[in-house]
Amino acid sequence: MTEIETSNLKAITDVAASLPDPVQKSLIGALNELLGGLTRIPAAWLQRQAQAIEDITAARSLVAADFAKAVAKQEIENPVLMQAATEIYLPSALRKAENRVRIAKLTYDYAADKDTNGANSGPPDEDWMNVFTRLAEDASSDRLQDLFARILAGEVVRPGSFSLATLRTVAELDKSIAEDFSLIWERSVGEGVDDTDDFNRGEWFSRWQRLAEVGLMSPNKIARFLPEYQPIVDGNALWTPVSGRETHLNIHFSERCRCQWNYIEFTRVGRQLGSILAPPDYETNIRFVGRRLLSTVQSGLVRVEVHTAGKPVEVLFP
Repeated sequence: MTEIETSNLKAITDVAASLPDPVQKSLIGALNELLGGLTRIPAAWLQRQAQAIEDITAARSLVAADFAKAVAKQEIENPVLMQAATEIYLPSALRKAENRVRIAKLTYDYAADKDTNGANSGPPDEDWMNVFTRLAEDASSDRLQDLFARILAGEVVRPGSFSLATLRTVAELDKSIAEDFSLIWERSVGEGVDDTDDFNRGEWFSRWQRLAEVGLMSPNKIARFLPEYQPIVDGNALWTPVSGRETHLNIHFSERCRCQWNYIEFTRVGRQLGSILAPPDYETNIRFVGRRLLSTVQSGLVRVEVHTAGKPVEVLFP
């Protein structure tokens, strides 16, 4: 293999120097699978230089040939015309190759951002990687390429983090559903969202229903009940109904307490999708759950606390 043929993969792997060795090794293996034989595409093409793309319209009229070159150089100002011309003149194999290369470059960035020593890293399962590659090469939008890169980085750092169902769901995720999910994910308290009144009607109810239809949320509401009464602290029992990342809610309750927490659960696919998004403000969301329980329970709650790692205990009641 010549220097030009190998320079494509090298251009990507050079930026991996900061990664722990186990992560770097697993990531390079995964990207070799993703890129396949793309290392034989001239380096100039990867740098978006039009000269490396064969002019397949050479046998046509001079106008058509000039038009194709303009497409390759991305010099056409009309975006609609540009898209149509790209479909006509740019071979599908190159479009798919370009998608995979873009995802590969983004994957390194996200892997480098992860706080890990690489102890749990490993190459993705072969069947998983085959499905990922087929779906990734059709991801032509910046949004989908970004999501696929986040998923691959997460799968390399911790294999088994993302199911095949999640891959297929992400591949079919349209912009409106993605926006619905982002809005509800901001209200997450870990496994789901607090069942507030606005999920019974209006736009929030509609968002929940749309996400349930595509398998990101449960179609049914769930209740979490008090554990068996076992006095542990000052004659009261303890209950931790909700936790997210480094924050959890602690409730001290008496024997006469009758309390439950109602919530709407994310599915496994929904939780996996949420794991690649920016984390919600768990502390604020869990504090809200505690205050809402205080407003609905008539008696039996003795003490309600929000615990966050590295911070003093926040007492909501009394």
